[in-house]
Amino acid sequence: MAERSSWMLYGANGRSGRLILDEALRRGHRPVLAGRDGAKLTALGRETGLSTRLLPLEDGRALRAALSGVSCVLHAAGPYHLTGSAMRAACLDAGSSYLDINGEIEDFGEALACDERARSAGVAIIPGVGYGVVFAECLAAQLARRLPGATWLRLSLATRTAGRSRAATLSTAAALVAGGRDIHQGILRKRAVAFSTWRAPRGDAHAIRFAAAPAAELVAAQRSTAIPNIVAGIPLSRAAAALMRVTGPWLGTVLRWQAARASVDQIAPESEIAAQRSRIWAEAGDDNGAYVAAMLETGEGYRAAASAAVHAVELQLHDRRTGALTPVQAFGTGLAELVPGTRVVEL
Repeated sequence: MAERSSWMLYGANGRSGRLILDEALRRGHRPVLAGRDGAKLTALGRETGLSTRLLPLEDGRALRAALSGVSCVLHAAGPYHLTGSAMRAACLDAGSSYLDINGEIEDFGEALACDERARSAGVAIIPGVGYGVVFAECLAAQLARRLPGATWLRLSLATRTAGRSRAATLSTAAALVAGGRDIHQGILRKRAVAFSTWRAPRGDAHAIRFAAAPAAELVAAQRSTAIPNIVAGIPLSRAAAALMRVTGPWLGTVLRWQAARASVDQIAPESEIAAQRSRIWAEAGDDNGAYVAAMLETGEGYRAAASAAVHAVELQLHDRRTGALTPVQAFGTGLAELVPGTRVVEL
């Protein structure tokens, strides 16, 4: 097990943060707990015996002072288009490495743009060490090794979660308002939401229909594989995809309003969680018609993300990377399979 250097879990009292904390405690960690809700943090500190810090992101001076005492921070307080930039800036100033569980494509790209500053500060900026980016990027990188000349890649993510957090809903809303994305000839370009649909992959018993979505997995996979044309998608019928192309920005506004009014996260009963299985398919091909595919299966999305995130923190503390890196660039393609219950099947 990795050396237990000091690290901070920011957003410890949120839905994802609490699952990460449970996993960290199970693996013997004693992180500093931080966030923006003093009452919840105090209760959490009393329950766990861990140190707590009330740290509003707007208080840059206090944030930098607190971060200067830890090796790295795992940022679990989304939505990241509202919180990521401030935390990264404080980490760079304080000399503390930054990891997050972000899946928002715009903020993910902004994080990777910090490479020069991160190397100068001697720290790492590693976004996306949660569910989608870790598992999809690892699978994509494995396919790229099987077909080195691949010119296109398609990722299909069927994530099963026990409910949904307010932060995740706000992130989805922002993505719908911003519109669709794909990677075309190595460049991230804007498209209509759900601009394409497909069934993936060929010959798989679990095949369902997917529609293109603006996911951070696009940027991560392109950076680690250099495949020039990439699309990522989520389960959506052809009819729903057509509706989404027309109403995506409006639906995003509605989701944002609903999430802002919600007082608690939506959580499924524990009895439903153990049986849930999330799956990701990756397909790649080249200009000569060669084709490869694989499927990764893991557990419930939030718990798989928590496990991946704690493993990423352990790896960063053990062998301190520097620069702005995707999870695969930082930790290799084996990161996903460190999560219990995860398996990869070649198709």
